[in-house]
Amino acid sequence: MITRARSNRSSAVAAIAALVLLAAACAQDDGGGGGSAGSGQPKKTSLTISGPETGAEADGFTEALKAFTEDSGIQVSYTGSRDFETQIRVAAEGGDLPDLAVIPQPGLVKDLADKIRPVPKDVLDEHEDQFNPYLWELVTVDKKVLGVPNKADVKSLVWYSPKTFKAGGYKIPETWDELMSLQDKMKRDGIAPWCIGIESGDATGWPLTDWMEDLMLRLHGPDVYDQWVAHEIPFNDPKVAKAAEMIEKIWFTQGNVLNGRQSIASTGFAQAGLPIVDGKCGMHRQANFYGAQFKDKGNVTFGEDGDVSAFYLPTIDDKFGKVMLSGGTYVVAFNDNEATMEALKFLASPEYANARNEAAKGGFISPNKDHDTSKYAEDLDRTLAELLVKSDPVRFDGSDSMPSEVGAGSFWKEGTNWVLGSSDTKTFLNNVESSWPKS
Repeated sequence: MITRARSNRSSAVAAIAALVLLAAACAQDDGGGGGSAGSGQPKKTSLTISGPETGAEADGFTEALKAFTEDSGIQVSYTGSRDFETQIRVAAEGGDLPDLAVIPQPGLVKDLADKIRPVPKDVLDEHEDQFNPYLWELVTVDKKVLGVPNKADVKSLVWYSPKTFKAGGYKIPETWDELMSLQDKMKRDGIAPWCIGIESGDATGWPLTDWMEDLMLRLHGPDVYDQWVAHEIPFNDPKVAKAAEMIEKIWFTQGNVLNGRQSIASTGFAQAGLPIVDGKCGMHRQANFYGAQFKDKGNVTFGEDGDVSAFYLPTIDDKFGKVMLSGGTYVVAFNDNEATMEALKFLASPEYANARNEAAKGGFISPNKDHDTSKYAEDLDRTLAELLVKSDPVRFDGSDSMPSEVGAGSFWKEGTNWVLGSSDTKTFLNNVESSWPKS
């Protein structure tokens, strides 16, 4: 079993260090923003921020921003949407951008590089060492750092109901074979082993990408995973096909998924795992942020003796170590007004992380090494952070690092068509491969 939270000052994402060694120098160059913030324009008294977080996650974000407003007097208005990735592109094309945005994909940050104001040197000087160098590298273009890390996600998790497990005599699986045996036992007992839903508006299909990434890591290890993300092996490589075929066997086999394969593409990802609480399904593979969805449901308790908890998605081959899929968001600025840069600095700080955890809305783990882990409202959060710290190797969400026309485009669309039965596995992978931008 597992719980959550970013663990001690070594912060969950510190584990990602093993991925890429990038000297902290990546942002110290004046290209990282030059001197201190300020455009010479009159200081704004109100700011707009947009991002992908809605519901309890958005509530936690806006609650944390109250501390900034109290200190600075600057009002902040946040707008969240599950279609954020599409909307921010439209806003960029139309020149109607917010002051700042919370962006969940390093690839999208790089796509918007010509619209983004680099992180100023004074912000980097104060906060650079509080984050793993790898996180800065992910959003560095031409030696300019384009955003500050905002939150981290522990993705290789399976949510479950301790009450359902106790009633069924089920044990937390420690190997992939045990997980598959548990799946089959649940089905024999009349419980749908999995709750799965990939509907997310214009972003429909993204939960499938996380499954693919987790299986690529577990089947083939970090080196092949990196090759796949960098397109050093094609998207239709036999190794990728093997991961897809494993998903096909789990998702498309009759009785494995609540309401069947035909429901997966139409079931909203935010609601998909909630039937766990009522014992209608046994497991839901989703990142730590899904805890906020359970919070939205009502009086749900977390932990081994609670209504819901989470365990580590088992490895397939021990030779690759305790692999972990991670992710996260960045805050970027679209102007260099003094107020905008003050907000950017606050959102990079441990004070922001502490305020957000004190809001107790769930679904948040901070990548800032200096935040106070005692502020987490749930022991589950702390345990999951510790899990991320102990995991090695850790890899960032692959689709978020791929070119956005693939990672947030064809991968989603073609994957959804595959789930719907409109295409077979070979067509799915070939179509994504064909969409990869030619260098």
